[in-house]
Amino acid sequence: METKEIIKKAEQLRMNGYFKESLKLWKKIYKKAVKNNDVELGLDCLIVIGDLNRILGNFRNAELYYSESIELSDILNNKIAMADALTGLALSKKAMGQWRDALKLIRQARKIYERNKDKKGIAFTFWAEGAIWRFGGRIKKSLQSFYKSLTLFKKLKNNQSLGYVYCGLGGSLRVYGNYEDSMRYYRMANQIFNKIKDRFGMAYSFCGIGNAYRMIGDYKNAEKNFKKAINIYSGIGDIVSSSYTLWSMAMINILRKKYAVALQYIKNSEKNFKKCKDPRGLIYCKLHRGIIHYLNRKKFFAIKYFSEAFNETQKYDFALEKKYAQSLLKGKYTQPYNIP
Repeated sequence: METKEIIKKAEQLRMNGYFKESLKLWKKIYKKAVKNNDVELGLDCLIVIGDLNRILGNFRNAELYYSESIELSDILNNKIAMADALTGLALSKKAMGQWRDALKLIRQARKIYERNKDKKGIAFTFWAEGAIWRFGGRIKKSLQSFYKSLTLFKKLKNNQSLGYVYCGLGGSLRVYGNYEDSMRYYRMANQIFNKIKDRFGMAYSFCGIGNAYRMIGDYKNAEKNFKKAINIYSGIGDIVSSSYTLWSMAMINILRKKYAVALQYIKNSEKNFKKCKDPRGLIYCKLHRGIIHYLNRKKFFAIKYFSEAFNETQKYDFALEKKYAQSLLKGKYTQPYNIP
């Protein structure tokens, strides 16, 4: 098979959410590029391999590939590749809790895209910035960035990107307390992803729809959508986003007073968060463990977990999670606390 055909197949797999399969092909392409001394293709491969490692939760590996890409793009004076690698590195650092460093990197990337009049790159950096602000718990700033990205992607008529912007808005609006619009944006995203057969996007939007249902007290429909998301994530091999879905399943089981079931979901998500080194996910698991202990009349252990979670939020400057931990320590845990 010709290299161009392999690239086309690898990209189609990536676009449809077959990340592991795509990664295998991109590694083969990279070996061919090295063998043929095709430096430009090798650079493209390094960035894509970094992206796929990041999506699959291998953030440390992703960092290594992006760092190598940045060095090579500098040598080749390839500005767009430099911006692409900086963007990927920013998202990897965000996922590991280094969200302030991520902000600096994403803005550095945007300046390069702006100088090169790369409209899609500029739009993507605003989406990424929205995700970074969301991770840091600065929801108003997150919404501002997502809306800016939305305006730009609408002009570009890029449906797949719009789907991910809708998901970003759905998540931030839920935390902001606007459950109706959160549901609306997630449903719009789901329609797009279903039409273009984007498996990851479908799982992402199903999870979002489930969380919107959870916040309005419809646990039956919440669970239904969470299970759809988990099934798709399982097929993809995702351990990052699926862990947040497992966390959401734990929450609805706490609300149903099924504490043993909830604890098992927490343990499963905790295992994955540790594997991919996601500090924010681990904080949520500690908050849930604390809630279960309190509801089982074990206040000492509840306070222990809430305190540990609070200390971690200070370490990473997670504003939203800090607020949740403080609320729980002040007594909101006297009843199941439905964390947005």
